[in-house]
Amino acid sequence: MAPQANATGARADESFLAAHSEDVLASLGDGLVLLDLDGRVAFLSPRAEDLTGVSAAQVVGRSVEQAFAMNPWIGDTVRCLQLGTARRTSDAGELLAPFGRRVAVQLIAAPVIDALGAAVGTLLLFRDTTAQRSLGDAADRGSRVSDLAAVAAGLAHEIKNPLGGIKGAAQLLAEEVGGNANVGRFTSLITREVDRVSALLEQLLELTRPPRLRLAAVNVHRVLNDVLTLERAGGDGALTVRLVFDPSLPDVLADEAQLRQVFLNLVKNALEAMEGTGTLTVTTRIETDFHVRHAARDLGQFLSVDVEDTGPGIAAEDCERIFAPFFTTKTSGTGLGLAVSERLVAQHGGTITIESELGRGTRVRVRLPVAAPDLRD
Repeated sequence: MAPQANATGARADESFLAAHSEDVLASLGDGLVLLDLDGRVAFLSPRAEDLTGVSAAQVVGRSVEQAFAMNPWIGDTVRCLQLGTARRTSDAGELLAPFGRRVAVQLIAAPVIDALGAAVGTLLLFRDTTAQRSLGDAADRGSRVSDLAAVAAGLAHEIKNPLGGIKGAAQLLAEEVGGNANVGRFTSLITREVDRVSALLEQLLELTRPPRLRLAAVNVHRVLNDVLTLERAGGDGALTVRLVFDPSLPDVLADEAQLRQVFLNLVKNALEAMEGTGTLTVTTRIETDFHVRHAARDLGQFLSVDVEDTGPGIAAEDCERIFAPFFTTKTSGTGLGLAVSERLVAQHGGTITIESELGRGTRVRVRLPVAAPDLRD
């Protein structure tokens, strides 16, 4: 009876695998692609479709070069495996998907060996490394910002004192010649410009001050609704605001005041980019495949907030510098809002990324760690 029982169990296992193989593949965080011996795509997992931006229906039966024509480096990696003696090869790169979307990945290529030891194809595994790259890029920028901020802080303190004197002198002059309209116009201009420079210096100093975060469980939807109410109050009604909120989302672990500042910056930028017409879409959701470690501890689950506009978009070369202090694509502005926002998000253990294409608008994604269950209401 034992051999028959073993055979029955084996068949049951095979039946289970056959029934649930697609579910297993769909649950994987990594994308899998199987090539046959001729280098043609035989299988593409759902996650691989997401990462590469192509569907199985489009590419099965095509050569790897044809299937991933937008990413020729994939074919180069496969050829290196086929020509070399290594059992597998690995390469880091960036997947370019339709509409300009880019995803940082680690590609591992390995031969598929049958029970007799013969190669029957090639397995490609795509691992999304966007989180690690985002944290690394943010750390590099943070270091540069710290160096710049240290210099700026010294200058700011030196400049603020004489600015106060200039403003005071302008106000005294206005009182002395109160009946002279021309002088009054110029003294008002001096006062306004002094206030503008003072505000800029205050933003500079914000980069130098370590934020004192008061972390608590925060309902991100409440913060977003407050921000949108505030920003829409001055609008003319020509803009459309679309909210795609997941009402089941848990709270995030955050300083509510600092979080409000981040989303104020992002929403304000989006509205200004559209110049009075267009659609602002704000989306929230749980990140099912985003997982990072920060400061030697596992941050667990994340949720994301997307702020997307239908403005003119940003050139690729500008996107690379968009978080740098003093860099701005606007005719007016300090170029400090996104630098401050990135710093605050990083202090929360989160990430902020931007995707944009000229003529297609811009999407900024903020990922924040979910509050532990014992901190939630």
